[in-house]
Amino acid sequence: MEDLDFYKTLICRYLSGAASRSEVTLFFRLLESGELDPLIEDQLRYDLRQELSTIRKRNKERRIRWQIGIAASILLCVTSLWFFLPHNETPKAERTNLVSTTKNVALGQIDSVLLSDGTKVWLNAGSKIEYPEKFDGGERKVKISGEAFFDVTHNAKVPFVIETEQKQVKVYGTSFNVKSYKDEKFTVAVKNGKVGVKEVNSDKEWLLTKNDLITYSEKSKAILLRNQNLETILAWKQGDIVFDGKSLAEILPAIQRKYNIKIKLSHPNIGKLQMIGRYKNTSLSTLLEAMKFSLNIGYEKKGELVLITTQDR
Repeated sequence: MEDLDFYKTLICRYLSGAASRSEVTLFFRLLESGELDPLIEDQLRYDLRQELSTIRKRNKERRIRWQIGIAASILLCVTSLWFFLPHNETPKAERTNLVSTTKNVALGQIDSVLLSDGTKVWLNAGSKIEYPEKFDGGERKVKISGEAFFDVTHNAKVPFVIETEQKQVKVYGTSFNVKSYKDEKFTVAVKNGKVGVKEVNSDKEWLLTKNDLITYSEKSKAILLRNQNLETILAWKQGDIVFDGKSLAEILPAIQRKYNIKIKLSHPNIGKLQMIGRYKNTSLSTLLEAMKFSLNIGYEKKGELVLITTQDR
């Protein structure tokens, strides 16, 4: 679902003329691979590929900006053939001329951003990413706080570097999750590829490969786990809440971010309760009822505050 929305947004940015050079390059690469075929009518697909062929022939003689202009002009002539997206839905096209951009994701929301090298980043609620409009030099560097999933475009010569307050993450082309919320364990989980996690201001580094997980806190320091099932860690991308045996106190921050609420416990022992289950895009009221039944607790909701109590209160 995320890929479909991403492709729709990319196509709309191209058609509107808001696409950056890297987005235009990614657009034609996806077009040539056939990944955009389900979203494009036959005639429009033919015209686009004809234009791609023309651009390649002129590549040695023309500047890329002129090429993009010609391609956009041709596309405007065939927009009447465009049926890939309902007309009452228009993905947001953000264009910025700033050297550096900061994107904040509100509580209760999940958002994504496409970087200039084609890297896709999904951001969890209460997260922030700072990134350059265009990557220059010998590395691709971004800064994050909160939680993000990266699908990094491979470039062995130009590593991708993520800076957080706790650690630095260095990759060359892979997909992985970074969690760096304040007052929570720092976590990196690798879905594919190879990742290096480095101490800030230190040469110490941990190397992670597919299905590896590392956590860090001031109390436990670094714990590296190999060959893990990362399904529960990545569930937030689908908007899911997962109870996998962790204590209620450990899972409460994720619930508060997802639903943009504040939860208080009437007694500290309630935070030690554990439950198992996965709730897919569940409403807050349904989740609270499930917790009430599974944990034998009560709750009171007043506006954006939820007080969890013992059942015999």
